[in-house]
Amino acid sequence: MRALWLLLKGILFLALVLLGAVFALKNSVPLSVNFVLINSPEISLGLWLIIFLAAGTVLGLFSSALIIGSYRRKLARAITKD
Repeated sequence: MRALWLLLKGILFLALVLLGAVFALKNSVPLSVNFVLINSPEISLGLWLIIFLAAGTVLGLFSSALIIGSYRRKLARAITKD
């Protein structure tokens, strides 16, 4: 059962990677993003969107982990007080 679940996760991961590659290829307009102090190189719009999606996902996971860690510490303190 575990091997089947692992295979299903692998197939889903490959499908997402393929979908991202097709998305990047379909949005091939070159684009340069101007940040506050830095001008970026010209790369395709699809690749920029994937980069920003990945960065937002990582930042969201990091901030959620901080909040969850805070709640776990509060819960551990509450349990040890009782």
